[in-house]
Amino acid sequence: MDEKQMMERWAQFATPGTEHEEFNKLAGKWDANVKFWMAPGAPPEENTGEAEFTIAMGGRYLIQNFRGQAMGQPFEGMGVTAFDKYRGEYIDTWIDTMGTSVMISRGTAKDGAKHYSCTIDDPMSDRKDVPMRSVASWEGDDTHKLEMYCVAPDGTEFQNMEIVYKRKR
Repeated sequence: MDEKQMMERWAQFATPGTEHEEFNKLAGKWDANVKFWMAPGAPPEENTGEAEFTIAMGGRYLIQNFRGQAMGQPFEGMGVTAFDKYRGEYIDTWIDTMGTSVMISRGTAKDGAKHYSCTIDDPMSDRKDVPMRSVASWEGDDTHKLEMYCVAPDGTEFQNMEIVYKRKR
């Protein structure tokens, strides 16, 4: 491959595509209703929060800043979502005030939703690399939902979080 071909190929992967245009649907401020289950069958802890989604770097990335409550404490989180054109997959990173690690999820779009998977560490049960998956879906233009599923110590999967975002007017 000559230098011109290399530059053309690089430009192809560096230019935002239709997957990146979808990020624009999320741009803005949102109210969030959060349910969090600590264990299978446990009642959920319910909280509210606020999220602001912004588009960064010429439409290449979606950044979420979240503020709310969790376990009776103030909570902050930040996520960055990308679509990697070379690999053909979504990548989502998440950091928050409930830990010191970075969650990195990878996923695809299918059936009108984004499906991600990752592993997390669970210091409460002294387990590392616990499988987790999440599903991000739309319920109309002004409501979207994130559901997260984790594997319990006995190996069964259970829903451990749900966030329903409603666009602020």
